[in-house]
Amino acid sequence: VFQLLDRDDDGVSEYEIQTSEDIRRYLAKELKCDVEKCNKIKIPNNMFIWATMNSADQGVFPMDTAFKRRWDFEYLGINEKQDKIKGRVMVGSNATQEIEWNVLRRAINEKLAKEYKVNEDKLMGPFFISKHVLKTVSEEDDTIMDAPRFIEIFKSKVIMYLYEDAAKQHKHKLFSGCEDTTKYSAVCDSFDKIGIQIFGEDFEEVYYNPQKG
Repeated sequence: VFQLLDRDDDGVSEYEIQTSEDIRRYLAKELKCDVEKCNKIKIPNNMFIWATMNSADQGVFPMDTAFKRRWDFEYLGINEKQDKIKGRVMVGSNATQEIEWNVLRRAINEKLAKEYKVNEDKLMGPFFISKHVLKTVSEEDDTIMDAPRFIEIFKSKVIMYLYEDAAKQHKHKLFSGCEDTTKYSAVCDSFDKIGIQIFGEDFEEVYYNPQKG
């Protein structure tokens, strides 16, 4: 298959491959044809192979150059299709505040990138939280329909990711608004009480509010 990925100007495999006896028998059986017709394989010009990859996945980085040159790459930015995402929700029991997921996401990314030099492939895209969790009341009312579920997902997915991965080396600074940053559960408890103030006193003014525009 690796060899077949090289295609000519017409989109057909430039180098066909010879099949083994086992493959010939298999193809003849599946295609219901003579074994003699299954001696060679090539990719036709109407067959396309699509794939996605997160460059932060350590299992595929670095990728072999010989493999990469056989593909056309298209980079998708961290904010790709963010206009498709809406959703506002009230957070915090002691300091209640309405926040918007997409604004908060960009604000967190900005803080990670500027203060802690976190690479872009570690930042969060708009669909880090799935669309069905962000389902709003209506087209006109972008209030998140199931607020308790969003809050639970935010804690179990976003805060966990930041605490254990993206900001692991800087979690005590990132969650400076919490009294206790030594435990993930303590950060979640603080979020229940003070919302996005867990990210520090200046987070809203320096990072969140500028992203509203």
